[in-house]
Amino acid sequence: MEGSAHYDGRAIDVFVRPINKANKAKGWAMAYYLVAQADRLDIQTVIFDGRIWTAGKRSEDGWRDYSPNTSGRTDEQIAVLEHRDHVHVDVAD
Repeated sequence: MEGSAHYDGRAIDVFVRPINKANKAKGWAMAYYLVAQADRLDIQTVIFDGRIWTAGKRSEDGWRDYSPNTSGRTDEQIAVLEHRDHVHVDVAD
C-alpha cells in the first residue's frame, strides 16, 4: 500500500496462517505484547485482524477499526489487506 513503512525498511509482518481460532489467539498475543513494549521498542503501529493501534496521541484511543480499500480484491487479498492472517508492526523513524 502507498506510504507503507515497509518501503522504508521500518516494518515487518509476522504471518499466522491458516486463519483459524488457534492462530488468531497467537496473533493477538503477539499484537498485545508489541503494544505493551511499544515505548521500549519505539513501535509506532501494530495492525492485526482488522484492528489498528498507533503510538503517540492515538494510543489513548486503543485498538480501532482498520478498513483498507478492498474493492475489486479476492477474499485472499482482502484477508491480507485487513491483516487477518498476519501481525504488522512498524517502528518510528
